[in-house]
Amino acid sequence: MLEHTRGTRRLQDDWCRADTLQALEIACKLKRLDWAAIARHYGVRADQPHCPAATVDYRTAIMMFEHVAQACNDDGFMLDVASSLPLGLFSTFDYVGMCAPSLATGLMNWSRFLPLRTNFYRLTFTEEAEYGILEWHVPDCGLPRIQSTYERVAWAVGRIEFAIQDPTASLIIEISQPAPRRTSDFQRRHGSRLLFGRQYDRIYIPKHYLALPTPRSEANLYAIVEQAAIREMEEYGGRNEPLTRVAERINDALKSGTVSLEHIAADLGMSQRSLQRLLEAEGTSFRKLTETIRRNMAARYLKDTSLPMKEIAFLLGFSELSAFSRAVKAWYGVPPKTVRLTGSPGTGEPLKRTSA
Repeated sequence: MLEHTRGTRRLQDDWCRADTLQALEIACKLKRLDWAAIARHYGVRADQPHCPAATVDYRTAIMMFEHVAQACNDDGFMLDVASSLPLGLFSTFDYVGMCAPSLATGLMNWSRFLPLRTNFYRLTFTEEAEYGILEWHVPDCGLPRIQSTYERVAWAVGRIEFAIQDPTASLIIEISQPAPRRTSDFQRRHGSRLLFGRQYDRIYIPKHYLALPTPRSEANLYAIVEQAAIREMEEYGGRNEPLTRVAERINDALKSGTVSLEHIAADLGMSQRSLQRLLEAEGTSFRKLTETIRRNMAARYLKDTSLPMKEIAFLLGFSELSAFSRAVKAWYGVPPKTVRLTGSPGTGEPLKRTSA
């Protein structure tokens, strides 16, 4: 199990997929740097980014991103490289987002299947009154991570822009790291809607785009891709962070009506106090995590399936339909039927943004 200290997370068991390093390999080629030598310096094989299912230590990946930026003498270049990476570079994870029946479902899938990419950070997607919000939750690792942050956010922006297919789309992009000294094309393209030095790493997508089908959306293809992602998740089960394993147990327990701290702890082979400490270290609690899972799954069942309301209520662990209806209205400000009809739940509260 991962160990935690106050404020800083130990990285001993933290990993990310090696194909993430393909962005560095491409940057090296464009800047005429010796990728093989750089990889060798960090104990990584030059071909490792192209090996299926290969992983690298997350600390190593962070340092490699910073190294390449310094070697390029261009600290903004990664924004351009990551935002234009070819579709399919990250295989299943790419397609489970870009083949989804709607952009909202694709973004939910990124959150759902992030354990395929790394066990170090979390990704969430929520919908508010005016925007859908994609947000990264990255713990402090005691290392500079400017370039790896640029890579994550710019990659997602490029994919979202591909899905929207509208050059006039007004995405708002917040990045927690400082702005690069050398201005990139990515910065020029997004102008004042790209904000650095913010509290969070977030992308705000105007809500009217969320229900649109993605350019690669096709029911049979999506079913195949989703099943492939589910199988891949099972293969990576031993590498998933503890919070993911807890969430999976809660999700299963909801369907059987046995969701409780006592039951989940026993299922994981832990004491109740150990489970509580684990969740506290992740900045959450059993009640909050269960509520988040219920809320996210409610939106997914209502928008993406035709299941009867009673069955959805049952799958989410509600004993009565009335209790489910009250919960949905509390979460989204509207009853379940409205969520299903409009395809986009709201919160009743306006998006709150700090000024630039």
